[in-house]
Amino acid sequence: MNQHLMTLLADGQFHSGEALGQALGISRAAVWKQLQKLEDMNVPLHSVKGKGYRLPEAVELLDREALAQAGFPFAAFDAVDLFLSLDSTNDELMRRAGLLEGRPSKQICFAEMQTSGRGRRGRQWVSPFARNLYFSILWPFDGIAKLQGLSLAVGLAVQRALVELKVEGVGLKWPNDVLIQGEHKLGGILIELTGVVTDACQVVIGMGLNLDWRVQDQARIDQNAIGLAQALGKKTVVGMRNTVTAKVIEHITQMLERFTLDGFAPLKDEWNSVNAFDGKTVSLILPSSSVRGICRGVNEIGELALETEEGMQYFNAGEVSLREVKDDGATV
Repeated sequence: MNQHLMTLLADGQFHSGEALGQALGISRAAVWKQLQKLEDMNVPLHSVKGKGYRLPEAVELLDREALAQAGFPFAAFDAVDLFLSLDSTNDELMRRAGLLEGRPSKQICFAEMQTSGRGRRGRQWVSPFARNLYFSILWPFDGIAKLQGLSLAVGLAVQRALVELKVEGVGLKWPNDVLIQGEHKLGGILIELTGVVTDACQVVIGMGLNLDWRVQDQARIDQNAIGLAQALGKKTVVGMRNTVTAKVIEHITQMLERFTLDGFAPLKDEWNSVNAFDGKTVSLILPSSSVRGICRGVNEIGELALETEEGMQYFNAGEVSLREVKDDGATV
């Protein structure tokens, strides 16, 4: 019922309680109860006496039929779920993985908004309603040794999808960011493990991809971000959101199937070719120190190669961040 109600409200226009009730085949009182449920889910709604209810603006909701028409790989998953609101798509699939008790399963879930979206190192992931993409994938692996370079492979899949969608200037920042023009963050990846990591395990791969990034969103983070609409010079992603979603998941699914068999090594050269910081002096921030050097890409297992004063050093995908060093010594 909530999904049907949101479909009616997606045009951003006012709809009276009576009109909504007639369209849904329920009473006005029942409509009001459904609207209360949406508000309890933090879905933004405006109401004006005598006019009715509306969303702040027109949106394109994720829709199974539209996704199928755009080529979404439904057959690759045991479950595909679309939610209006979740605390976190990663948390949702981590909970499910716990209930599976080690049984392998391939699942994906989307949320139109997240109330507690998470990035790496405990950072908040800003998740406004129906403007960006928030999804997580549950995928089985044979053990932790098979996961080296996974976040890089997923990022490369997203880069391929965006290039196919005619987005120019897409690059990657080690270990898990998708950038535009080498400086604006378009998306990020969060990977979490569940199960016995030395044996068969399930991995939750979370992705946030900015489609329509606003000034008020930027004010809530400390990184320079951008949305796909802004990168393409468009005012909105309405009309292309399901298409972008289908293309991104198509490429990620193909990548995961290949990565499961071959690992990261065959992807090294391609990843290095779109390394946004290739040849630049960077500062690698570690938990208790930092290392400065020239970024030389990654090796066969996805470790970052830094040319330092002590020689070439390699770093794995631990809790680190990467900042480009400008000519004046400042980092960004």
